[in-house]
Parts: sequence; C-alpha cells; structure tokens
Amino acid sequence: MYKEYYKLRHNPFQMTPDPKIFFASKGHKRALSYLQYGLSQGEGFIVITGDIGTGKTTIVKNLIAGLDPHTYIAKQLVTTHLEDHDLMEMICESFELISKGLTKAALLNQFKAFLNSAHRLGRRVVLVVDEVQNLPPKTVEELRMLSNFQVDNKPLIQSFLVGQKEFINTLQQDEMEQLRQRVIASCHLGPLKQEETSRYINYRLKESGWSGGELFDARALDLIHDLTEGVPRRINVFCDRILLFGYLEEITFFTPEHVKVVADELSEEITSPIRVKKYEEVSEYLSNAQRENVQNMQDNPAVNSPVVERFESSTNIRNSEVVKPKPVERKENSLLKKNAVVKESSVLIENDFVDIEETIKDFESRVEQEIAAFKNSLDKKM
Repeated sequence: MYKEYYKLRHNPFQMTPDPKIFFASKGHKRALSYLQYGLSQGEGFIVITGDIGTGKTTIVKNLIAGLDPHTYIAKQLVTTHLEDHDLMEMICESFELISKGLTKAALLNQFKAFLNSAHRLGRRVVLVVDEVQNLPPKTVEELRMLSNFQVDNKPLIQSFLVGQKEFINTLQQDEMEQLRQRVIASCHLGPLKQEETSRYINYRLKESGWSGGELFDARALDLIHDLTEGVPRRINVFCDRILLFGYLEEITFFTPEHVKVVADELSEEITSPIRVKKYEEVSEYLSNAQRENVQNMQDNPAVNSPVVERFESSTNIRNSEVVKPKPVERKENSLLKKNAVVKESSVLIENDFVDIEETIKDFESRVEQEIAAFKNSLDKKM
C-alpha cells in the first residue's frame, strides 16, 4: 500500500531477514567477524546468542549468502525441542540425505560417508543450528559428537550455534564442559543504541528506494528507539505501521506527535512491538514536553497567539490527547506598545491642531473688534 506512495522498490521493514539490506551495527559487525573467524579456523564451535529480534538469523543468512558454493556446503537448521535421534534425522534431511526409517547408527554412518565425500571433493561442510536454546543438553551433546568425524586431525564439519540468551545457561552446565572447550569464539547480540537506531531506519529506507530526503524528524527517531528499546524486529514492526499511518494520512515528514499516535494504537494490541511500561513512560514524557513547549511559547513576548494556536493544533492529531495549559497573561510586545503610543500621539496632535485653529479665529475676531472700537474712539475725540 504505502510502497507506491513513498516510491519504494520493496518493503523496507519486512519481517523476513533480507541479507541484501543487512545493517552492520557495531554488535552485528563483531558477531559477523566471529563467524568469519570461525570459518577461517575450520574447526571448533562458534556461539552467537542474543535477545529475541536482535538480528541473529539475519547475520547467519548474511554469512551464508556470502559463501562460495563451490567451496562450502552450508545448511541452516531451525530446531524445536528435539531428541537426539530427531536431531540427526533433521540434519540428514537438511543435507538432502535419507532421513526416514533409519536407526540412529544408520543415520550417523550415512552422514559420516557424506562428510568424507565432501572432503575428497575439496568442499567444507558448515552446519548452522538456529534456536539452539530449544535443545536439551543431551541433544546438544550430539552436536559435539559430530565434531569427532575427522580426517588428518581436522574436523569434517564445522557448527555454528545460534540462539537466545537462555542457551548460555545450558552451556554453563557441568555436562557441557567438553563442548565449552571446543568453542573458539562466542558473542552476545544486544539491542541497537539510539544513534544506531536512527541510522538503521534511514539505511533501510534508502536501500528500499527512498530518495525524498529526511522522512523522520530526529526527535521522532529517538522516540522510536525509546519505545522499541532498540530491538531491530520491533523497530521493523513499528516503522511498518508508521509508514502505513503516513500513507493513510498523507504524511511526508514524521514528527514525534505522529509516532505517538501510532504508539497509542499499538499499545492496545496484544502483539504490540512496544513495551507497555516503556510506552507509558515515554507517553508521559512527551505530554509533559509538549506542555512545556506551549508554555514557553506563550511566555515569549515575541510570539503572538496565532503561532501558539497552530502549535497546539499540531499536537492534537487524531486520538492524541494533549492537555492544554491554562491561559497566562501575555506581556505586551514592546514594539507593538511603541507603535500604539505613536498612533495615540498622532491622534492627540491632530486634535491639538483643530483646537489651535479655532483659538486663532477667535483671537483674530476679538482683535478686529478691538481695532474697530479703538478707531471709533479716535473719531469721537477728533
């Protein structure tokens, strides 16, 4: 819907990870570097953990998309709560091997034969296990056993374990000691920082075809960061709704007030990408800030009432409720006061000219009468 309105080639905030618009924040660069380092070593485990929606899967897809298919055979496995036998079935299925109806021993022998064949062809096998926090410790141990398939003391498979931070607790268990010793690098992904959130949004817009200059006010971007706490997936959902709102309301530049309107709507939804507590804190802060801005504008002698009224009306968009401040006595503008005094003086001066003319006429009349009386007295004496 809004793609045509904003002249975008594709949805900039789609939910499905897209390696073509991968945004490398400081944390994502670090995690990607660890993955690439693990590939260069050709052995051991690389562990990437992070909160929900922080971009773990996006990093993995970006890594796999950059691998030479003539050198690597890379597959990604998204796990659920699997037992060890089920895990081997899924691994074999991922590499397009027979997986159904075989015993665990048969599955292992088949997979080992596959690894040896790949090695003879000069190709390296990479297994990415996503959502690894869902696996019980016993099943995770099966992944470690796969690293025992070696040729010339070099593992035939390299595994990347990607999951939520709960997997750290699994690794810290006593029975995971052997696996921990084979982890050559680990990284935990956190949310984006405020400045990174702004760059993230603008980057995805640009990569999606936006060419109309700044679409978001800097304060609006900061507000989006606060409401989503910098989690990329939440940012995507929130910004997608903001652009839809912009399309419906024909908005070409988003202010904090616009963001607040969308936040009001999302706060009532069960699947809202914004935290309720954070929403309440930011909502209260924004309302206070708006009241202070209006108060400051009214206290400023250089601001007239139409400007204040326009500002107040801009904060009352749709369902957004802003408490208007009580009217305060405005100090008289010095320039207007001066002009008023000058105008009043002009009227007084004009009235004074009228009085002087009448006085002169009366004076001339009396003088003429006195002259005439004086002449009459002289004539009588003569």
